[in-house]
Formats: sequence, C-alpha cells, structure tokens
Amino acid sequence: MKFFHKKTQVLSVEITPLIDIVFLLVIFFVVTSKIETNQYLSLELPETSSFSSLQADAGQNIVLLDTGILVINDQEFNITSLDQLMSGIISTFNKDTNVVLSIEAKAYHEWVIALMDALQNAGFQNIQIKTYTK
Repeated sequence: MKFFHKKTQVLSVEITPLIDIVFLLVIFFVVTSKIETNQYLSLELPETSSFSSLQADAGQNIVLLDTGILVINDQEFNITSLDQLMSGIISTFNKDTNVVLSIEAKAYHEWVIALMDALQNAGFQNIQIKTYTK
C-alpha cells in the first residue's frame, strides 16, 4: 500500500529585498544628514591680570578685528591685502622697538599666524600679542 507522503518544503529567507531596504535607508540618512561646513578652529585667547609687559608707542600698534580688518594708525585695511600692507608697515614702523598685535578674541587663528609670520619675515623681532578690548 502506498501512502501519500507530504513533501517537506525548505524554508528560505530571501535577503535581496532586505538589502534593498538597507541601501534605501543608508541613502535616506546620507541625504538628510547635516554636513558641517565650518572648518575653522574656535580659539579663545587667554586673559591675564598679573603679567605686565613693555608697551610700544602708539604708532607701533596693529589691531586685528574678527571681521578681517587691520587697524593701523586709525586707518583700516583688509587682511587679504597683507602683502601690499607690509611694505607700508616696513617703511613706517621701527624694527628695533616692540610691535603690539591687539587681536579680537574671535579672530581666526590663521590670520594671526599670517600676520605674525609676515612681520617676522620683514625683520620685526619684538612682537607682543594681547587681546583687543574696545
């Protein structure tokens, strides 16, 4: 006598739709994520009350504002024209006395380094930095 045997079915999970869903989720999160465009270093300059230094005369002060404006002898210049500005600084400033860089706390560190490097390349050796207060 022949009995009817039930065929056992093999259960398998199809992962192709699962992979499709995972890729759609990855694309969704990549497209909706916020990309940070600010690549500048936030630097807070320290303040001191116990340190006293020799102050240069009023003609030897350079003020760097957080907008990229250099104020020298009550005249405003842009930091982007630093190469042209250095020829004027070399002709008017005395290289033997102190140059004081008054820098606003939110000014970019890149500007400070570029200004200090240009002054040192021009032969100024006595450069002081202080935080600019209005």
